[in-house]
Amino acid sequence: MISYFVYTIISLGCSYVLYVLLLRKQKTFQFNRFFLLSALVLCLVAPFLEFELFKAVPSITQIQLDKFTETDAIIDTVDNVTIGEEVTVNPYRVNPILIIYGLISLLLIIRFSRNLYQIYNLTRLEYEIIGHLKLIKIEDSNMVSSFFSYMFIPKQHTLSREDYKSIIAHETVHSEELHSVDIILLELLSCIFWFNPFIWLYKKAVLQNHEFIADEKSVLSGINIENYSNTIINLGQKEYRVPLTSGFNFIQIKNRIIMLHQSKSSVFKQTLKISSVTLLLAGIFVFSSYKDLKEPLVVVIDAGHGGKDIGQKSNNVSEKDIILNISNLLASLSDDKVDIVLTRQNDEFLELSERVELINSRKPDLFLSLHSNAHTDKTIRGTEAYYNPKHELAETSLDYANILVENQLNNFSSRGVKEATGFYLLKNTRVPGVYLELGFMTNESNRVMLTDKDQQLKIAQSIYDGLLEIRKTK
Repeated sequence: MISYFVYTIISLGCSYVLYVLLLRKQKTFQFNRFFLLSALVLCLVAPFLEFELFKAVPSITQIQLDKFTETDAIIDTVDNVTIGEEVTVNPYRVNPILIIYGLISLLLIIRFSRNLYQIYNLTRLEYEIIGHLKLIKIEDSNMVSSFFSYMFIPKQHTLSREDYKSIIAHETVHSEELHSVDIILLELLSCIFWFNPFIWLYKKAVLQNHEFIADEKSVLSGINIENYSNTIINLGQKEYRVPLTSGFNFIQIKNRIIMLHQSKSSVFKQTLKISSVTLLLAGIFVFSSYKDLKEPLVVVIDAGHGGKDIGQKSNNVSEKDIILNISNLLASLSDDKVDIVLTRQNDEFLELSERVELINSRKPDLFLSLHSNAHTDKTIRGTEAYYNPKHELAETSLDYANILVENQLNNFSSRGVKEATGFYLLKNTRVPGVYLELGFMTNESNRVMLTDKDQQLKIAQSIYDGLLEIRKTK
């Protein structure tokens, strides 16, 4: 989330600088409107998109097999195993920063809703139709403004004939150009992204550009430019207007007068600047999209057994050593996408309660306990996963288990996902948890794969790929 905040601030800042340097003083008002709105939306959306520009051809590990659907999964039930005392699972603590963000956003949304309701009440008043506008006289505002086809004017106004004509032309442009749609969009984005300072700068720039558009089109409609300028000056001292409306005298007088009398640049210069801005905006968008801004998936890998607890043993090879090797290889793949934490890095014995304490204190997105299996029937082989169906996060654990089993299909055949309510770690941890049995040591083909160092690296890579897939589902 922090990364998202940073990249949206950077990308919006860069695009806003482009606008200030290349477009703000140009009379390309319609393009400026398109640029401001598209840049605002694209920069906020871009971090959620990922463009792998330099990875057009996926590696073997990126080529997905057919989805291992829930109907394909083998759901068995393992007999309950009671080991140690059950620990009460406490609910997650809510991040106080999220609470503050939510409260401020809620207050802004309430304010926005109140303003909309205020306008709705005004539109219920009697109105007079003038051209495309519905003129409503109100008492609680001393400014002329409009909202879609509704125009609000002070009840006790003292406007000259020329001023009145200029105002009607100006507000008609606001109505026809649907500037109220832009204002509503900006207000909604401000409620959600209020923490981003450039949101407010964009809002100001869009509203100012609205006035430039309305001024230009009003003069082009046949109104004398000098009379129109005088109207801007005469009405520019008013302060209060109806919220969410477009106002004739809303923007700084000086900027509007200067822009109104400014000559247009040559077509060549305008085209050059528009092309430059478009290419630079595309570059900012691609940059923002290319970065992977998701938080890393934090995973605690529990290498089963250890020390005096050797686990399964076959042909003088113990489960604890095999699993430790695979766990360490998996930890070596830890990066900014998958942050891997090990319960043990060497051949040491850890009580189950110690493992639970480590997992709960770290608060990972997932804990994964690795094991290898054994059976009296040496023909039985394959990988299988276990989850606790009674855990409050059982559905998430089941989804993760299916993904992890699916990603082992290149190494082992699948024995599906099974339920286990008695496994100590699955009962007493407060996060999604999966036991992953990596093949059977009692099966010759599985044992050869489990004990081969190259194959162990391949298994570790497959687990990592499964974790990447889980990260995408978050």
